Amino acid sequence: MDTMDQVMNMEGAPLSRRYYGGQAGRKIGVTFDGCDWLLKYPAATRRLAGSVPSYTTAPLSEYLGSHIYAALGIPVHDTRLAVRDGRIVCACRDFVGDGERLVEFAQLMNYMDEDDLPSSSSPDTTHGQRIVYLADARAALYRVPELAGTEGAAERFWDMFVTDAFIRNIDRNNTNWGLLDHGRERAFTLAPVYDNGNSLGNKKTSTAIGKALDNPGRIRQDALDVRSCYHDDRGHPIAPFKYMRSGDDDCVQALDRFMQRWDPARLDDILAAVPARAYGLSVMDEQQRDYHARVLRARYEQAFTPIWRDTATHITPFDMAAPWTITPDGATHGPNH
Repeated sequence: MDTMDQVMNMEGAPLSRRYYGGQAGRKIGVTFDGCDWLLKYPAATRRLAGSVPSYTTAPLSEYLGSHIYAALGIPVHDTRLAVRDGRIVCACRDFVGDGERLVEFAQLMNYMDEDDLPSSSSPDTTHGQRIVYLADARAALYRVPELAGTEGAAERFWDMFVTDAFIRNIDRNNTNWGLLDHGRERAFTLAPVYDNGNSLGNKKTSTAIGKALDNPGRIRQDALDVRSCYHDDRGHPIAPFKYMRSGDDDCVQALDRFMQRWDPARLDDILAAVPARAYGLSVMDEQQRDYHARVLRARYEQAFTPIWRDTATHITPFDMAAPWTITPDGATHGPNH
């Protein structure tokens, strides 16, 4: 495939007059080929401490993370790599149609009285942000009518919890998923998964990647060093792999769904679809490609597989033609069965 087909040229695309929130880098809306697109630029890291590159690889991480979600059959926003203003960006097709609006999970949680929240959502004075308590999120799934009445909302939450651990997305906070409001006379539906850019080590320098590739111990460390944006009741960040072993039925079933759906060979296809260069710009060099392949394989083999063998029920039924749907006969389907 020609690299120009793999990376779209959006240099001349007109602005759409759609505007987007978030703090992770520049975002603009354009119209291209009859559709509205959100373009995500690499974010500058000059305010970050430690050894980091000048810009994150968030556009590439958004693309790869979203395509991993798609490979699992989980509805996710359509992402393409593109060039704009002489930079590689991630083009995300706007999934909010005319007359619709995106309602973020955080907005829905605001319907709950503080007395109904299991934890205290006081500001984190260290980071100036509110701590995201897992117990509060779980309560909202069943106590907020819009969430409780939306088919698959709880399953989506736990599917994201597990898949985000796989891609090491550390920023699935309460503003990074939600529902689509189609109007007063229609029911809410789940929005596709979006905002996967803060994943896959998007702030790792080429020097650090090179050192990891020369040391299997560092690959293992990067594979197992995964944390969640969610906190326990004491305000401590949750370790996803430890939580997967906790016996939480919803989490165990989500891990079971992941393991039945994920085909490790798909990773090679996803990485191979990204060119090394396009329009004279670096997109993903071979060192990055090798690093992502080795870390994700190690995470699958050394964390996901043993946890699944120890905890999963292996009885979650699937119809492969309709992801996350129970088949009438109760049969179990998937690449691992």
